[in-house]
Amino acid sequence: MEQILHNIQEVLGVPAFLINQCTFLPAYIREALISSVNFIPWLYILYYGIELLERFFLTHIQLFIKLVKRFGPLFGAAISIIPECGYQVMASTFYSRKMFSRGTLLAFLITCSDDALPLLFMDLSKALLIIPIIIIKIAAGIIVAYTVDLMFIFKRQVTEDINAINVDLNEPACCHHRICTSDSVPYWWMHPLTHTFNMFMFTFLCLAFFNCVILGFGSVENLASFLMIDSPLQVVAVAALGIVPNCVVSVFIMLAFIKGIISFPSLIAGLTTVTGLGLTALLKRNRNNNDNTFITIVLLISGILTGLFIYYNMQLVDMIQAYFE
Repeated sequence: MEQILHNIQEVLGVPAFLINQCTFLPAYIREALISSVNFIPWLYILYYGIELLERFFLTHIQLFIKLVKRFGPLFGAAISIIPECGYQVMASTFYSRKMFSRGTLLAFLITCSDDALPLLFMDLSKALLIIPIIIIKIAAGIIVAYTVDLMFIFKRQVTEDINAINVDLNEPACCHHRICTSDSVPYWWMHPLTHTFNMFMFTFLCLAFFNCVILGFGSVENLASFLMIDSPLQVVAVAALGIVPNCVVSVFIMLAFIKGIISFPSLIAGLTTVTGLGLTALLKRNRNNNDNTFITIVLLISGILTGLFIYYNMQLVDMIQAYFE
């Protein structure tokens, strides 16, 4: 077994060796390349598994709808923690068709971390933080969802024909692929491959940017201090950044945390408001602008309050970590 692990380490060390030979590249570019390239195999395996799960629910779309209607925010919070924004796009589509409550949609959106969580394994010293992140986000999603549903009684309307949903899901989504392609086998490996490449580029560009900025400030500590890492104002700022509907935002926020530029409460605030393309799908398909504005504001407030709660109660995170160690 030790020999196998040794062989794996040697194979994984090849990209780093080759990249380090490119002395014409600045050191901060080489470091970003090595970190990004070494992560590619694990990302593809992860995204391939997620793709199969997503295809299962798209093939059995009625089962997905039945689970959402039966368990509401509980199911939304549980399935949405998977690091991919496809479920948030589906949830926004179903919500625009009046198929479930506003609170259930918020559970999907708040629990979403998009592509951020796998990046924690780039720094194994921070990998265990994935457990408190998941617990905190699920708890926040469920609490906000049921609070909103209790405040606003949801009146069930006639569900539109499932073919109407399929029309919506046939529009381009993550990585410009069409969600409703469950019968197309090539997508089972092509989309994970495209997603992996996009994540590699996002990660490399973000790391190169952070390395360059850190170099300019002289140290990580100087940059973190400039960005008020110990202030609750950073929590509010990162929550506002997370609300921007773009897949690269979650990567940017997580890598800023891994680099030590933002605090853990700020990370929680940002990942609470991150929705990948979920919010974009909602704004596009839900014609009620007041409703869209309300959901966006609730999302932002939830991120700020959750981040501030963790900011003033960091011992809670330590307790969760200690329990699972």
